[in-house]
Amino acid sequence: MPPTTTPTDKVLSIDLSFTDCIYRIHRCTAKTNRIIYVTLKALDIIPEESQTYGPDVIRQLSKLENWNKEWVTLTVDRDQNGGIQSNCDAYKVHGLRAEQVLGDYPRINIFDVGTGGLEGVKSRSFRVRQAGNESRWFLKIARFGFEIGWLAREIEVYHLLAQRGKDLNLAPKILGYVYEETPDRVMGVILEEVVGYRPGIEDLEVCREGLQRLHDLDIVHGDINRDNMFITDEGVKFIDFEVASVGSTLVFFISL
Repeated sequence: MPPTTTPTDKVLSIDLSFTDCIYRIHRCTAKTNRIIYVTLKALDIIPEESQTYGPDVIRQLSKLENWNKEWVTLTVDRDQNGGIQSNCDAYKVHGLRAEQVLGDYPRINIFDVGTGGLEGVKSRSFRVRQAGNESRWFLKIARFGFEIGWLAREIEVYHLLAQRGKDLNLAPKILGYVYEETPDRVMGVILEEVVGYRPGIEDLEVCREGLQRLHDLDIVHGDINRDNMFITDEGVKFIDFEVASVGSTLVFFISL
């Protein structure tokens, strides 16, 4: 979305717990087009029935004194007297460490991805297409800091498969990284689209063979189910390596 003269804030993601809530928000103004983060430390600041409804969240947060200032993270809490206080940029926003960004893949601003169409697949995964480009990709992001470890593990496995098992075609290939704000703050990965279908019982043997090839590369998927596999013209392909193990010598018996 290009910047406009009318300020627009839209809640993109919510992580609500019993004690706090984190909001990931797209802020678009004449001067700003960025992703911002709000950590709500006192849940009663926003009525319970409004905490997960984006427009109500924005309506409540826009009352804050610091809301219209320039910031990337905002921490909202109650002070000693029970009043509401907000602190700008009290913590750094998340991103992969330099050593976790493997390979020499291109880095793309998140606002340059999906401008030709953005279709959600899961809460952290999207099917995207660049404007003027008919190719479709999968985008997977770490919306919040606690998801960085999962993203880093997936990148490690996909990159490893591209190096060790490039002729086996066991997983989609990494096409690039996605960043917010600056290229050194990578928080997502772009993968080639997988074209195929979810396996059925008739595909049991090809799935077993593919899984054995993974194990032969010292990779244990960790979450084998039909939703994490596609039967393609090149055989079975695996996705979602968030909890995979690399270098494990354990033997796993699976049932599909």
